[in-house]
Amino acid sequence: MLRENEVIIRQTKIFGRNEFAIEAPTGQPLGTARQTKLNMKDVLSRASRQVDVFDAGGTHLISIEDPIDLIRDSYTVRLVTPAMELARLTSRFKLMGSKFDLDIAGFPEVQVEGKVFNRNYTLTSQGRPIAHVVAEYKGFGRELTGKSDYRVQFEPELSERQHAAILGVVIAIDMWRVKRRQQSS
Repeated sequence: MLRENEVIIRQTKIFGRNEFAIEAPTGQPLGTARQTKLNMKDVLSRASRQVDVFDAGGTHLISIEDPIDLIRDSYTVRLVTPAMELARLTSRFKLMGSKFDLDIAGFPEVQVEGKVFNRNYTLTSQGRPIAHVVAEYKGFGRELTGKSDYRVQFEPELSERQHAAILGVVIAIDMWRVKRRQQSS
């Protein structure tokens, strides 16, 4: 999964706990991502919710944490083995649209360019694209229930850790978007 230059992230469940299938463009399963239940210790010390990403063999690769924030919403992407922070996404206040501060290990000056609420955007480092994210329309029923599908195209020559960080950021932005939608309804 972390060597593919293109993956599809398909939301399979939205009620209760979020779940995603991660597939090759051919439909071959590459992995899954699912919201995990946190115990009270985790909630008090780290995160209000968390999504864990597993490869097709069931190996836990990365975790995306949504800590409890009082002012600015933030998300952390962590590699499981070896344990390290890969990325941090923090939303900035903006009257119209959305803006983020984004740090990804191995990339200087990362920006999210495009329309996040429309689910089409590009991640850039020093103005150079590193990944493109495009929402895929998979039918009226999926749109009505809020299920999202994303095509993520990675620039060639990225390392597995960089793929993991970008994959985690895409899921974190989806978590942020869903949270904003729930808060406005």
